[in-house]
Amino acid sequence: MENKFFQDNNPKRQKLIKPLSEVNNLTEELIDFENSSAKKLKASKVDLTLIKNQIQSVDELRFYLRTALQLELSTIPPYLCGLYSIKEGGNQQAAGLIRSVVVEEMLHMILVANILNAISSPADLKKESKEFSGKLFDVEKIIPDYPTKLPGNIYPPVGKGKTPFKVSLLKFSQEAIDEFCTIERPSNPTKEVKPKTSRQVFPKYESIGQFYEAIRYGLYRFKNQITKPEKNKNGKTYYKFIGDESRQVGPEHYYGSGGKILKVIYFGGALEAIEEIVGQGEGVDGTIQDPDFEMFGEGIEYAHYFKFQEINYGRLYHSNDTNYDKPTNSIPSGPSINRSWSSVYNMKPNPKMADYKDNPQLLDLAKNFNETYVTLLNNINDAVSGDPDKLVQGIALMYDLKYKALELLKIPLNDGTGECAGPTFEYVKV
Repeated sequence: MENKFFQDNNPKRQKLIKPLSEVNNLTEELIDFENSSAKKLKASKVDLTLIKNQIQSVDELRFYLRTALQLELSTIPPYLCGLYSIKEGGNQQAAGLIRSVVVEEMLHMILVANILNAISSPADLKKESKEFSGKLFDVEKIIPDYPTKLPGNIYPPVGKGKTPFKVSLLKFSQEAIDEFCTIERPSNPTKEVKPKTSRQVFPKYESIGQFYEAIRYGLYRFKNQITKPEKNKNGKTYYKFIGDESRQVGPEHYYGSGGKILKVIYFGGALEAIEEIVGQGEGVDGTIQDPDFEMFGEGIEYAHYFKFQEINYGRLYHSNDTNYDKPTNSIPSGPSINRSWSSVYNMKPNPKMADYKDNPQLLDLAKNFNETYVTLLNNINDAVSGDPDKLVQGIALMYDLKYKALELLKIPLNDGTGECAGPTFEYVKV
């Protein structure tokens, strides 16, 4: 029997996200919609613990996906601060690892947007926003205020006695890499999520992967409400989403990453997109990598958690490294990398434009950076709202964002702390 735990494009790289049929004794009647006439969940045959206590309506499924957009965005500014604060010529391998993660997080935003567009008709989108103007999200509302909790009630374990985890904007440092590892930290793939109470919007999740698992369950549960069956010329039934295909962003629109853009038109595409997101983030729960297999068309590629572990330990993974016991127990044993915590701009943690109010020149630079950042998000919003060709314009905006961040990082604050200014990633009207 085929082992469904392994990725098709790399048979030695296991999936962290498990097939639904392998979790909670769910029956094939629920899982195999493509070959079954079953349309409803039957409590007598299915353990509904994880299903009925999480996403309970199509509207709530859309709300989860809107939250997933903010979740993906919330990780990008912290990673960019870590990247931008590395001085030119230093920490080149670490910078390359962080840069690759940033680009993939941008990819994840697009994939989530594609799923949300797939399950939403224009009338659905309009119903959810009185000020609906055809855009998929509100840029002003989606930008987090740092330090911030991870959206979706996600609280990675931080140890007893420690305050609940929050994401901060930090310079490249041990503290920042610890934060990055915590954001991407895999949960136990067999651990169940406790049911939410009637007062909770979300139950408490301990990882991003668990949050996406809930979305995956929701897609299965409400499949008959968000898709329409179609038969191909061979008589096989496929389930096509109700959304407008013209709002889908495809590989021809995206400016490149270690992953792939997937248009979500049929049901299987949504599941593949979720596995892409979780696989790139938390990665594997078995063999780390085999050099004979190329992932995503760009050679050996590790999940974000393991990339940050390489920086954490100052050492690359070896192809024989494994983590069969627990994903978080994997320690790289390959070649060492040059890593310096001192070859870094000493950026003030969680800077705000308000910190620069007494320095008009600095305040103007910070505002200018944020104008570029908001313009980039507006560009993404336009792309996922029916104008996918706009996405290519993000290349120039990303370069511009970096140069404007460096302008800030080179200015000392002169407040006795020895710290310098930094990008604030706040909303400004453009």
